[in-house]
This record gives sequence, C-alpha cells and structure tokens, in this order.
Amino acid sequence: CGSPGGGCQFLGTAATSQVVGEALGLTLTHAALSPSGAAVWKDLASRSGAMALALVRSGTTTKDILSADSIHNAMVCHAAFGGSTNLILHLPAIAHAAGLPRPTVADWQRINAEVPRLVDSLPNGPHGFATVQVFLAGGVPEVMLHLRELGLLKTDALTVTGKSLGENLAWWEKSERRRKLQEKLRQLDGIDPETVIMSPAN
Repeated sequence: CGSPGGGCQFLGTAATSQVVGEALGLTLTHAALSPSGAAVWKDLASRSGAMALALVRSGTTTKDILSADSIHNAMVCHAAFGGSTNLILHLPAIAHAAGLPRPTVADWQRINAEVPRLVDSLPNGPHGFATVQVFLAGGVPEVMLHLRELGLLKTDALTVTGKSLGENLAWWEKSERRRKLQEKLRQLDGIDPETVIMSPAN
C-alpha cells in the first residue's frame, strides 16, 4: 500500500480521517485523499497554507466552524464511504472538545441505517479501488452531491473556505477541476468514475 509520498491506498484510519476532516468543513473542498507527492497535492498544501493564514487574520477558529450540523455531515459521509470504525471513537472526541453534543451509539445506528454505501474502495467493495482513484472520481464533494440529492446533508454548515457547504458543492458541481480529474481517471485507468463513487440508484 506504499506510495512515493507515503499515502495509504486503502480507506483505513488515516484516509477516513481525511474524509471526516473535509466533511466537518475543516479542509478545502476536494482535499481528502489527494495523492501524496503529486502536483495536485503540492497545490493543496500551498492553498491550505494561504487559507490557514486567512483564518488567523480573521480570528476564525475551529470552534467557529464546527457545529452540530458539521458533526452530522461527518457521520453521514463516514457511512457513505464505509470508513474505518476508529472514527466512531474519534468523532465523538472531536465533538466533545468543541463543546458539542457527542454522537451516541443510537445516532450511529440511525445514520448507518439511513445512508447508503456509495464508495467502492479498498479494503471493502466488489472492486476495491485505491484511494487515489476515489480522489480522481471526485472524492468527498462527489459523494456529498449524492447525499445532498438524498436530503441527508446539512448544507448550511460553515467551512474553512468562509462559505457554506452548500456553496462549496455548487462550485464543485460545475468546476473544471471535477471534469478534468474524472477524465484523467478514465484515461489513465480506464475506469468510469461512477463505478468508484456510485449514485444512490446503483
């Protein structure tokens, strides 16, 4: 599972933590699962640094961004990705540290019963695509487009971009980045992005 930049190619604890971090609104849109060492990863680092400086200048802290809605969105994304069970422990700890209500076992059971599994990634799924292929297929924002369609997201949740989740998803849906990376997945690996991130109908 090694890669030149040290990134995991399966959806274990580290990759799931990236997914949950983005779902919480704590990273730039389409940051999770970015391939280590690649140009797109270096660009993300540069833009993330600029974002962090902007947050410091505005006096915005993590507690200003985290909310009950963002915790809900993280739980929903975790279920849709079929992420590592370690996050069932970590996410309540994040909520507690932010002074928010902690998800209970009943909350996890309800959300996992409501949310369809949409991602086929190692070590789960019939094909077991690598996390870089999930990234190229659209990653967290692509999954969130489906979850939005199902009415499962809290799109008013604030993010580190200074915009709501809904505003970020509206950008992603029409972005050139989305189109180019999905086309790259088709060209490099001969994979249809919709077999990696499935629509609810599939």
